[in-house]
Amino acid sequence: MLIKNVLNKKSMICITLIILLLAIGYFEINNIIIQTFTSPSVKLPIIMYHHVLKDSKKWGKYVISPNEFEDDIIYLKKEGYTTVVMQDIIDYVYNKKPLPLKPIILTFDDGYLSNYEYIIPILEKHDCKAVISVVGEYIETSSGEYVTSVAYSYMDWDHITEAINSKYIEIQNHSYSMHKIGKRKGASKKNGESFEEYKNALVEDIGKMQILIEEKTGYRPNTFTYPYGFASKESNQILTDMGFLATLSCNSGINYLSGNKEELYNLKRFNRANGVSQEDFFRQFEK
Repeated sequence: MLIKNVLNKKSMICITLIILLLAIGYFEINNIIIQTFTSPSVKLPIIMYHHVLKDSKKWGKYVISPNEFEDDIIYLKKEGYTTVVMQDIIDYVYNKKPLPLKPIILTFDDGYLSNYEYIIPILEKHDCKAVISVVGEYIETSSGEYVTSVAYSYMDWDHITEAINSKYIEIQNHSYSMHKIGKRKGASKKNGESFEEYKNALVEDIGKMQILIEEKTGYRPNTFTYPYGFASKESNQILTDMGFLATLSCNSGINYLSGNKEELYNLKRFNRANGVSQEDFFRQFEK
């Protein structure tokens, strides 16, 4: 009887050890899956860039240098971040596809020619990705220019098509002609405007841009980037009905994704200004 009890205890110890070893091995092999179950959500910082120029006189809140952007990339890779695009987080929410342990999205608003000239080569060099949100009116104007300047021009349809065909750039919709502040601020609702009038305005302008991008490139964006961040309480639903699966705001903060589709709307972004060190700027992600 004593021998039997000893054997039972030994058996239980062996079984416990086997379970622990299997668990440790499973964690090492499947750390992305384990993170999904042990964490309530995925932490997702998004960076908002605009213009990139070599002329230091133009650097400021919305203009940085190519070297500064490359230093950002080097810093992020050193800290273990992996760049993803909107399709990746949409696939995470809708199709349960895993994300890397430290995902980050780099976004560029407005579609400046400088993005094509300076940013794409840096992304290729470091095997990283970024999202560029383009404005229809700006593209049409640049497509008709005979003399282009990286300081003030925007990408034309040839640049955009080339970017889409690369593995480094994802193009998104930034409106056709709503990137302005007048009676209507960006894509927000005008004073005294009815819901139907507002809906028609968004569908006409943003829908026109969707059709234009698809006709010119064969690609259809899945995300709308609010011009200047201006929106309204009805805009996300209107955009959802138009087929958009996500929207980008200009509000600052970290995003947390737990698999809820609503979390893909009004995603927050940190504006990257010139003159702030990588350590100081990216430290806010760790708070």
